[in-house]
Amino acid sequence: MQLENPENGYARHFERRPEFLFGSHVDQVIDASSIRERTIKDLRVFRVSDLFSGGQEIFLGFGLPNVYLTVPDGKGGYEKFAAKSLKRAPSVVEDTRNFVQSGIMLRMLNLPEHAAVKLRAAMRVHDGKKYWTCVNANLRVLEDAGFTSGQRKLSSLYMPYALLSYLLANGLEFEGKPVKLEVVRTTQANMESYARQIIAAELMTFCRHGERMLDAKSQKSKAWKNVRAVVLAPFKLLGLAGTAVGLRSSKPEVFSREVAPALPADAEYHGDIRVKLSVASSTGTILRQFWGAHALFTGEQTRVNPLDYLAKRLKPFPQKNPNLVTRLKKRVLFSKWVIKVIHTILAPNYAELGSKSERDVYDMLRTDSAKKSNKYNLVITTKKIIIARTTVGVKLIDWILSKHVLASGYDPDVLFAGEVWKDVDGKIPLNGNSGTYQPTDEQVLAAGRYMQAVFPHLNVVPELIQHPVEA
Repeated sequence: MQLENPENGYARHFERRPEFLFGSHVDQVIDASSIRERTIKDLRVFRVSDLFSGGQEIFLGFGLPNVYLTVPDGKGGYEKFAAKSLKRAPSVVEDTRNFVQSGIMLRMLNLPEHAAVKLRAAMRVHDGKKYWTCVNANLRVLEDAGFTSGQRKLSSLYMPYALLSYLLANGLEFEGKPVKLEVVRTTQANMESYARQIIAAELMTFCRHGERMLDAKSQKSKAWKNVRAVVLAPFKLLGLAGTAVGLRSSKPEVFSREVAPALPADAEYHGDIRVKLSVASSTGTILRQFWGAHALFTGEQTRVNPLDYLAKRLKPFPQKNPNLVTRLKKRVLFSKWVIKVIHTILAPNYAELGSKSERDVYDMLRTDSAKKSNKYNLVITTKKIIIARTTVGVKLIDWILSKHVLASGYDPDVLFAGEVWKDVDGKIPLNGNSGTYQPTDEQVLAAGRYMQAVFPHLNVVPELIQHPVEA
């Protein structure tokens, strides 16, 4: 008997999409950030039952900065192996009481039933022992239970981000057989942003433990209270005390992200859409840490010919008598030379994500709602469909990188440009909101028919709007 069921192992429907991780990307991340985070003893936690539907999951969790291993307890619940860094306290096997730390989880699939038995036994061997890091303590448990990874001993790793990046690159084996790892994210931060937080937490380890020691002593002694005030004074003067320097976890944002309903699992979806993801240059990767992850996705298929629906090529900036702003955009701000430079930074190459189904593409789209805008630019050419998320976080950069001419790269075979999104009901509206290409209402309707033909199991809804003078 297998411990997991990848189709119904989750408590609800979650979107899933590729996410960046510095110079690389993770092909698929289960975005479970819609579940509620709570705060318990300065840690962000979530209910295991809010994420998984059963009690048979094995996963390695990456909190901030704690790493922990969660295993079925054999009685319908879960137990966790928890360790303290710097040998501050003995490791413990504890009942999760249905709560574990929020963050990134590596869910282990296709494991035989006895894997949980061996893990529980290994956890008890290391129960009560002290280790330099929680990472190393958990890896010793995995190692003793029969897990390996690549050419390196698991117990040679000590830091959270080093472990995360190593496992994503090398995978896991159990008793010599590959383990399928599924990446699950319960935090609202994307993979790259959360990885930065992990690294920051690693760097602040000694400061964090020092602050906790001062806190404890200041409760008992006025002298230590004064010492604590002196030590934290520089941070307070800079407005960096507490959460900003990583000494304490901030309270989770009160946020409820809506997710569109799942498509039926038993439909016969077309699976011939070849999807690619833009890969930034080294400079683009660095800049992305400041302005957010602007990505271009392309989809190609030969089943439906776009020229059967959209026969006319569109030209960028088609106005006969453009105003000054339009001329500046065309000849300076978004000239072919400028767009080429941006492309060399933002998307010099593309990563192949393989052939995806209609359902896969549907789940990759973030849900747009009144609480959170998640609209995408849409460009249809004679060869491919291009989508790019229009809002990330920095308004000026969003405005620059949301131009349709950036997505198209001045492709001479553009047939349509507008916006597309997935609403909370699961519909896929699209419109012709592009001041650069300015499609007609007839072209909007034709684009809707084309997209419906490519994705027959999706509910594509063309929306006619009054075209703006400029996008």
